[in-house]
Amino acid sequence: MIGQSILNTVVEYKELSIVTLKSYVAKNEPKIKNFVDHAFNNNIVKLFIEPNLETIEYWTNRIKWTVELVEILYAMEVFGTIYDKLRWKIVDHTFCIWLGAVAKCDYGIHMSFLGLMVALYSISMSISMQIVQLPASMVFGELDLNAFRLGLWYATSHNLYYWFDKKINLKYALGRHRPRDRAEKMHYYDQMIGADTRYVILCWNRVLRFVTLNLFIRIFGVYLDNVKKNLEYKRSKKNNN
Repeated sequence: MIGQSILNTVVEYKELSIVTLKSYVAKNEPKIKNFVDHAFNNNIVKLFIEPNLETIEYWTNRIKWTVELVEILYAMEVFGTIYDKLRWKIVDHTFCIWLGAVAKCDYGIHMSFLGLMVALYSISMSISMQIVQLPASMVFGELDLNAFRLGLWYATSHNLYYWFDKKINLKYALGRHRPRDRAEKMHYYDQMIGADTRYVILCWNRVLRFVTLNLFIRIFGVYLDNVKKNLEYKRSKKNNN
């Protein structure tokens, strides 16, 4: 019943969002058309982008792949560090000193692995499409995959950071232990996994930065595709005349 209620709420919000968006577009259609026209017909496009379109596309793809590769390397560090160093298995028992519950560590492992796999597929697909014709079933929108990863990493980081802060604030709260005992416990905790915790947070933040950067690069790539289509349209129109 709860799941069905949540699903119904999501569907209602989706339908409301679509109706609101259609209403906004209808009310501001002249402004939107004017903005789009100006975006593809201005001096920067005519003097710089159109004459150098192939070169700009070439370097945009290389920068996009480089940024995505760095994202993958940091995502691998996040996944590997949580799996190997922050989730301990001693004989038949598994521990998660980092977050306090094994299920929370497993959540971080699964989500970071999913983000890593999507990034690997995205870069493999993007490079392969420059070489061979892929079946339609294997092609997904690069912008969609990037936006999915960005949402995944942000949502997961929000949950993990919340759990981490809650555990630290509860376990080492002022007044819970004698000052000397509290200092010793915090020092012992830092000795066990402090360095690895800071490293995961560092890598996680860098993944977020590179995913965000890649999203802007891909948006620029979509803009270049539309500039190219607009240029081809103008050439075909000129030839017909």
